[in-house]
Amino acid sequence: MNLRATLLAAVALTPALAFAQPAAPDAQARAAFDRGIADVDAGRFANAVAAFEESYRLRPAAVVLYNLASAYSRLGRHQQAIATYERYLAEGGARLPADRVQSVRTRIAELRRDLPVVVLRVRPAPFALTVDGRPQTVTGDEVALDPGSHLLVATAPSRAPQQREVQLAPGARVTWDVELVAEASAPATPVVAAAPVEVSAPAVTPHPRREPMPATAAPTITSRWWFWTGIGVVVAGGTLAVLGASGAFDTVQGPVGGTAYDVSAIRW
Repeated sequence: MNLRATLLAAVALTPALAFAQPAAPDAQARAAFDRGIADVDAGRFANAVAAFEESYRLRPAAVVLYNLASAYSRLGRHQQAIATYERYLAEGGARLPADRVQSVRTRIAELRRDLPVVVLRVRPAPFALTVDGRPQTVTGDEVALDPGSHLLVATAPSRAPQQREVQLAPGARVTWDVELVAEASAPATPVVAAAPVEVSAPAVTPHPRREPMPATAAPTITSRWWFWTGIGVVVAGGTLAVLGASGAFDTVQGPVGGTAYDVSAIRW
């Protein structure tokens, strides 16, 4: 094939190659956002959280945080919802309408009131606490958790760990009163004295060329091993080029042309 024919073939392939390129991040972000809205409408809140998280990762936009926080709260993940609403207020800043700011602050206060609290009466101090297998920072003698079932495990040096499974209703207050007892000492390995063994004197024969028989060797004592086991605790987002130019995607204003990026897409 000559050079001219090769160039013509390359030009002919160019549109197909361009068409095969992956979607731009903005388009992917919008697609993930739309999936999240559809999942919310269908009550699939865990799927909605994953879709909104993907949308925000591809194209950070404050409005995505608003919808993500709402989806978190639908799942009972109140602490993540509070943190995400606060990020929405911080990133939206002065562009957010005053009435919306107030409504979000009101929602944050409601979620905080619904956080269950476990009052810790764990002795001795200091101690370490894990909740559902993850280290938990304890400030004072209380820890706020999401509603639902949780496994708490308290540990301290040279103390046997203690655990408790709690079922926490919204706004509940539960006290865990427990003392971490010292771990049992390892049992001492008993020392067994060897029994004395008598050794007979070699027999003497009258024949001078016969050597005396050696003394019978004392039987060896089999050593004994003691094994003991410690206690283990298994702790348990059309293309966006146009939308971006119009400001529909990366602003916090109301819907433009019916776009789903309306901050009221999810209602409490």
